[in-house]
Amino acid sequence: MSNPKDMEADRKLQALRRRFPHTRTQIYLNHAATGPLSRPVVQAVRRYLQQRYLGPIDNYEELAPIIDETRRLVATVLGTTPDRIALAPNTSSALGLLAQGIDWRPGDRIAIPACEFPANVYPFMNLQHQGVQIDWIPHREGTFTVEDVARALTPRTRLVTLSWVQFLSGFRVDLAQIVACCHERGVWVSVDAIQGLGALPIDVEATGIDFLAAGTHKWLMGLQGLAVCYVRPALQEVLRPPAGWLHGPVDWNRFFDYRLEFYPDARRYETGTSNQAAIVALHAALKQYLALGMDWCARRVLALQRQLAEGLRRLGLARYGTDDPAHTSGIVTVRHPQAEALAAFLKAQRIIASVRNGMLRFSPTYYNTAEEIDRTLETVAEGLRRI
Repeated sequence: MSNPKDMEADRKLQALRRRFPHTRTQIYLNHAATGPLSRPVVQAVRRYLQQRYLGPIDNYEELAPIIDETRRLVATVLGTTPDRIALAPNTSSALGLLAQGIDWRPGDRIAIPACEFPANVYPFMNLQHQGVQIDWIPHREGTFTVEDVARALTPRTRLVTLSWVQFLSGFRVDLAQIVACCHERGVWVSVDAIQGLGALPIDVEATGIDFLAAGTHKWLMGLQGLAVCYVRPALQEVLRPPAGWLHGPVDWNRFFDYRLEFYPDARRYETGTSNQAAIVALHAALKQYLALGMDWCARRVLALQRQLAEGLRRLGLARYGTDDPAHTSGIVTVRHPQAEALAAFLKAQRIIASVRNGMLRFSPTYYNTAEEIDRTLETVAEGLRRI
């Protein structure tokens, strides 16, 4: 006799999968690249576009409460308050706010793992013309230790910037330990969370990180062209904001009364008109995510990646990174000398993964099923025999 809890969990999963019509025709395991859009997200964006198309065309009054609630939902997911949240065009521009907002001095240093995605490298390399120096934290297959971070710090280090989840290995860092190591030396900590947010829970207040940025189009399954930011109050005291038209009193009858006045909270880092369609999409995506339960989603993501990693290992494919449960995420990357050919074979069977740095990367999320993972492993085995 079936367990009632198991039956209820299965009904929940099947109802969720009906919101993702692509699951009827393909097995999508590429959320580390681009997440799909659910039916509620598409419906919400369609309503917004219909207003812009048919009226009310200038629909800001209808949109303002959605923007406010989106900020509250983001804060809930991050474990903080809405006044700590800013919205940005993308992860790179959010990290650029940090890079350009600190009063750097020649000789200041920034420590960065030598396995970061370029979005978390180039905004800081761009400071080298100001005399800021980069120290590279060594890695082993996209993994590193707190001790590696500590050894990279110098008396002139002002910032460590790293990914919560490494984009290739899927290595998930212990943020609380790294923050403690850095803060006791007076070093700020910035986190690129794009490869974890929406798949795994995080508490920015508990970990103590100073800055976080994450685009919404991967595991959050929203649109491109939007990122969320968290700014710790202590950092806001020294982080200079850029300026845009929202940084004055918005008085529609007195636009020539120029007064540059920044918001007292993290909204000071938002400069102008936002990507409203992407905010609408994020609003719908976050409501769905929170209704499912962040812990439920995380358990499913970690169980599916474990099933996938173990199956790939049995097929003789070596994992890039670590199998340590304390540091795994939704990403499983394996080596194969013909990774491109294997990915193409999978795609021909309507199983979607990606190739990064010559390795095959899979990234399932919570709506995927154990049966899809089994089917993927069978297809990988077939591909290994054929290519």
